[in-house]
Amino acid sequence: METFDIIIAGAGPAGLTAAIELANDYKILLLEKNKPGTTTATWYSYADRAREYGLEDAVAIRTDYIKFTSPSQTHYMRDDCVIFDHNKVLSIWLEKAVSLGVDIRQEEFTGYEYADRGVVVKTGDNEYFAPLLIDAMGINSPIIRQNKLIKRKDAWVIYGARIKNKTPGKAYQLEYYPLNDEANTYVGIHPISNEETNIYVFKGQKNTLGNPDEMKEIFEKVLNETNPGAEKLETLSGSIVSGLLHKYALDNIVFFGSSGMLNPDGCGMGFNEILKQHKIFAQEVKKCYQSNRFDQRSLNKISDKIRNQEVIYFQKIIGAFSLYFIKSAGKWDGGVKWLNAMGEDSKQWMRNEMDLEWLKKANLRLHSTIPVAETLKMIPLNELPFIMGQLIRFANKAVVSKIKQGVKLPEFKKPKPESGSGKKNGE
Repeated sequence: METFDIIIAGAGPAGLTAAIELANDYKILLLEKNKPGTTTATWYSYADRAREYGLEDAVAIRTDYIKFTSPSQTHYMRDDCVIFDHNKVLSIWLEKAVSLGVDIRQEEFTGYEYADRGVVVKTGDNEYFAPLLIDAMGINSPIIRQNKLIKRKDAWVIYGARIKNKTPGKAYQLEYYPLNDEANTYVGIHPISNEETNIYVFKGQKNTLGNPDEMKEIFEKVLNETNPGAEKLETLSGSIVSGLLHKYALDNIVFFGSSGMLNPDGCGMGFNEILKQHKIFAQEVKKCYQSNRFDQRSLNKISDKIRNQEVIYFQKIIGAFSLYFIKSAGKWDGGVKWLNAMGEDSKQWMRNEMDLEWLKKANLRLHSTIPVAETLKMIPLNELPFIMGQLIRFANKAVVSKIKQGVKLPEFKKPKPESGSGKKNGE
């Protein structure tokens, strides 16, 4: 049985980036059931991130805004956006991993068992041993399923295709707009070139991971209406999941990417979250390796490092209202109205670069734009305690913050030495 320092199951963005960051220090085995370097996703990001993470060669289109449309509102989110050729992204990472000596094998993970000071990973024909297994197999990970680790799950479910443009020579715009149907379906458009576009339909699902294939009929209808007779070059499908796990690690096993519920509520930022967090994740893995601590409690701290819990509390309010807006009579009118109220600050939402000050401002603008009485009507009764609890928590923190800012502490003055004390300078 072959032995490695670290085994990574799953060669998507999470698995590949983790392997690249760890390969200089450890002997890595990367397992992938499909052909490594392939995906059915479509990704956009930002010019600064493309530069920072060495992905400029994978940039297909650059644009200076994202367009959000609702029945009566339009918002242009100004930013230096880029749309990636997703196959080139994985190709770049795959080539980098190979050059660093990562052992990549097309084998399907079928199970695991514990052995002395580590874990034995089983595939169809082989067994491998390592002190640490990184699960990057996504939300359908058999380890997640076997241990019943999902506490709560939501998803943006996606189905679409890369198509040849109906009018060659004219690129589409990066855009999201609603169909205003009963299923609350939206359309996403990611131009790839003047000749090709990724177009897909998506919808938010609560308490389920959804099934992308169930959206195929809706997509075909949209495609026939917008691009009749379009040639489909490649299928796009998947789910961007968010939620909570009971544990973010087991003994000798840690979760990263979708299997670790990395995506924040309501944002749909799975790929960008991996870009932002993979270096921190790898650094924390190294700390565990250096201390030779692979117990569940130690590995779970890795998750704490890539999640700001205070930000997450406030973020959940925004994410919850995002889904409620979609289900409201206005079909996201309130949401786009709120984005317009945020002005240039709106881009921090899609970037998921939201600190507490931004989130406080966003919540205040949310409730000044959309009356609380109106938003309360959108909230299911079973979720009202959580939302109201978070809003009360937010209000309390805001009041405490204001009080602290208004209290002027007395200045501390060093007492003067009494005359005739008999002490010399410096004593």
